[in-house]
Amino acid sequence: MKRNAVIAALTAVAVIGGGAAAVAVSSGDDAPATASPADRVSLVSGQESTAPADRDDDQDAKDDDRDDQRDAKDDDRDDRRDDAKDDQDDQDDQDDQRDDKGAAADPGNVTVAQAIAAALNHTSGTVLSADLDDDGDRRWEVEVATGGSTVHEIEVDSTTGKVVRTETDRDEDDAAAELKAVQGAKVSARDAAASVDATVTSVEFDDGHWEVEAGEADWTVPLETPRASREG
Repeated sequence: MKRNAVIAALTAVAVIGGGAAAVAVSSGDDAPATASPADRVSLVSGQESTAPADRDDDQDAKDDDRDDQRDAKDDDRDDRRDDAKDDQDDQDDQDDQRDDKGAAADPGNVTVAQAIAAALNHTSGTVLSADLDDDGDRRWEVEVATGGSTVHEIEVDSTTGKVVRTETDRDEDDAAAELKAVQGAKVSARDAAASVDATVTSVEFDDGHWEVEAGEADWTVPLETPRASREG
């Protein structure tokens, strides 16, 4: 009976203390054994203290994962932006090359040499200029001098190569001087255009030499030799 009373008393102490108690009862009636209150507090405190640390470690790991994911997404966006910029730079370079080559002019099926040949076949003389008109109909306008101040403006379709219109000016300023200079030159308008390795959209005699346009580029060709020099 005495041992039962002791056990009951110890159980009450354990419940009131709110902790787990290690209880040991000896084989003798007067030898009850139990953990001290300090031991019980220490044991309970030790069990509870590990839980917050574990939760902190788990949260830190989750935060690190989220940071890694955000960094990876940011890197992907930066890479895509860089790739897009590189593609645009490449396209700009290609556009510049096409402009230099005169591809942007789009003269149709008829080259400047063919337009000059069609104009001379229609009206014999000396070509002073050939220019691709950018307005609507896209025709070549070829100026052919036939003597004195008489100049014929002959329009050639840039797609078919046929002469579609002619106009004659019998008193054009400086036509006689230009005709004399070009007739004595070793390089004709057709030669000057052929000296430029690009799609020519204009060639004309001006100030003692030929001026040739190919896309966005301008070239100068002397009357003595078909050697083009790019302006600027």
